Amino acid sequence: MFNYKYFDDLSIELIDGDRGKNYPKNDEMLEKGYCLFLNAKNVTLNGFVFDENVFITKEKDGILRKGKLNRNDIVLTTRGTIGNVGLYDDKITYDNVRINSGMLIIRNNDNNINTRYLYYQLTSPFIRNQIFSLKTGSAQPQIPITVLKKLKLIIPDKRIQDKIVRVMDSIINKLTLNNEINNNLYEFSNSIFKKWFIQFEYPDFNGNLKESELGKIPEDWEIGYFDDSKLTSIIKSGVDKFEGTKKYVATADVTEKNITNYEEVSYNEKPSRANMTPRISSVWFAKMENSVKNILVDSYMKDILNNYIFSTGFMGVECINNSLYYIWNIINDDKFLQEKNSLSTGTLMAGISNSTIKNYKYLIPDQNTLHKFNEIQLNINKKIYNNSIQNEKLSQLRDTLLPKLMNGEIDLDNIEV
Repeated sequence: MFNYKYFDDLSIELIDGDRGKNYPKNDEMLEKGYCLFLNAKNVTLNGFVFDENVFITKEKDGILRKGKLNRNDIVLTTRGTIGNVGLYDDKITYDNVRINSGMLIIRNNDNNINTRYLYYQLTSPFIRNQIFSLKTGSAQPQIPITVLKKLKLIIPDKRIQDKIVRVMDSIINKLTLNNEINNNLYEFSNSIFKKWFIQFEYPDFNGNLKESELGKIPEDWEIGYFDDSKLTSIIKSGVDKFEGTKKYVATADVTEKNITNYEEVSYNEKPSRANMTPRISSVWFAKMENSVKNILVDSYMKDILNNYIFSTGFMGVECINNSLYYIWNIINDDKFLQEKNSLSTGTLMAGISNSTIKNYKYLIPDQNTLHKFNEIQLNINKKIYNNSIQNEKLSQLRDTLLPKLMNGEIDLDNIEV
């Protein structure tokens, strides 16, 4: 049994970001720049994700005081979405990174503590449960430094820490490899789509076709609408009554094409008209302006079909006649995002509606072409899905194993790593 330690017992700094008059304003955030300025989407339950980034200039970075990361710093989200953690190690390709005002830097200066061990412990249910019990505020949960110092940490002998890190690294390395394979498969999938179809100009919203310099549109290809019976139809909201619990997915729980989080809910907690049930051969995309988040659902995805419901922040499109992967690629294409943005309405949170998107026009290839394309993409996506399922099991193993390793329930001397 280990004695608990607190941050004040250790040589660990807890560092706020700069919240002064020089804090970057919205119009100072750039798509590209000198210093990556972390946002809430960059720090997840499973570490850093760099799908949606903003930057500040070198000049702006130079006048900010606190909040600049050093290598091997740990970032913890402390406001709004609390308890997400990222490790700024040598694998991160950005050399200049700052935290925003809803984050905290944890900087380990203690030679008796393995920084990766500290990071893994902060991702564990043991710490996360404490964070949620200590949080303050209801409208916007937060955990100030004074409260954070009350966290109980398990700090075993350094030799034990190092062995725990080797065990956890072996799991994380496999997770990382699977993610890299999936990213490559996504790129390969997209390259096939572009090679087969982007040689032709897509119709604009009025249905006008423009032939590109690269190719003439085949005569047996047509124009389709999102809400007709040719290939697609918009899925109306509502779920069938269910017993027990389902995994409720909001748009915030998805990064591009991956479900990264969910909430366990009963039928009574989420009224049927407020959510939607996944269907075989459907694509779900976030209604919000500028959002590229989407989820593909095929017949082999039994877990999603049987156990999930989606919030009405998503719009569902049911696909028939070998069109699933073709429509999915259309939704992933920049031209669709541009059209969606142009049709988005609303002041507080602009987004697309069923009435505006239902007449979206797209090019329909002949059935033979659709069938061949669908078969190729199906094989690619099955590999992606199987890797994702393996990652989910590895994540469960990580979350189950880590507390037992920290508490000494598993004899590390009998584990070969």
